[in-house]
Amino acid sequence: MDLLLQIIFLVALVAGPVLSKRIEHNIEIYFLALGVAGATISNLWSWHLLEEALLHPVAVYQPGIGYIPVGITQVVLFAGLAFYFLRHRLAGWADKLAQPITVAVLIAVMGFSSSVISAIVASAIMAELLAFARAPHAYKAKAAVYAAYAIGAGAALLPIGEPLSTIAVAKLKAHFFYLVDVLIDAVALVVIFFAAYAYLQLKRYKPAEAEIIPYEPELKEVLLRAVKIFIFIFALTILGEFFKPLANAAAALGKELLYIFGAISAVADNATLVAALVSPEMAAEVLRAFLISLVISGGFTVPGNVPNIVFASVLKIGFKEWIKLALPIGVAIFAAMGAYVLFIVPHPPLA
Repeated sequence: MDLLLQIIFLVALVAGPVLSKRIEHNIEIYFLALGVAGATISNLWSWHLLEEALLHPVAVYQPGIGYIPVGITQVVLFAGLAFYFLRHRLAGWADKLAQPITVAVLIAVMGFSSSVISAIVASAIMAELLAFARAPHAYKAKAAVYAAYAIGAGAALLPIGEPLSTIAVAKLKAHFFYLVDVLIDAVALVVIFFAAYAYLQLKRYKPAEAEIIPYEPELKEVLLRAVKIFIFIFALTILGEFFKPLANAAAALGKELLYIFGAISAVADNATLVAALVSPEMAAEVLRAFLISLVISGGFTVPGNVPNIVFASVLKIGFKEWIKLALPIGVAIFAAMGAYVLFIVPHPPLA
């Protein structure tokens, strides 16, 4: 019965924003309402859950250290404020920032550096730079989706990159560079592909002058964006707890089925899935397939990964718009990388 309830909630998470513009424009409140409802129905409320939900938007957990007070809310807020005060200088770079080759290089750089500077910082910087680019919304939205895929994959290489890799390394009791050994070839393929794909797609795009609206950030908007992101991460933390039994039920799946199951990361918190399924007994090739599944499918929808949330918030990309841009190419890469990590190169090249 619990699993059936969780499946119903998964469908509702996607169907609500797709079917209703009001929900799509207030997606943070919608996810919060579903999270509260799910936790209440399943009797999950506790001080620990409430503490985690309040801390996750403003802090990052590091095993052996505890919570470090540098979360997605502060990073997005500080980046927004910094770019707001630099807006006149950045306006002079608007044409260069809109060039396909510039966007492609930025995607590659942010993708490969995200495991060092973190997915949060990389996506906040990239989103603000795209906002200033002298290009129409549709152009920026395409670039944002491809950048989110690249950053989400790149951040998986080191435990400081994103919660997924932090939790995986901690649960495996592995060394700092273990995930580099396990994932480097697959991650490099994903990052390079999306940088090159962005260049080819954007080069073909011929915007009309009337489509281009100069970006003029407002201080109120910067502050409101941070509040919305806090609510979104708070809601996703509660939903992650609600979906834990579903993740636990997948623990006995084989490598191929586990790869397919990883597609649930499109709407469920991938850190929760890692916490529920990864263990020291998990073989390196199974871990490799599972993590690649999570980082790719996490790009399918806005709540699937931290970079998506940042890009969607800064560039005002709607839930339906994100799916329309991200799902076709994402499913194709999900299938291609599935073949790569399951059959072509199933074992980590460096581990």
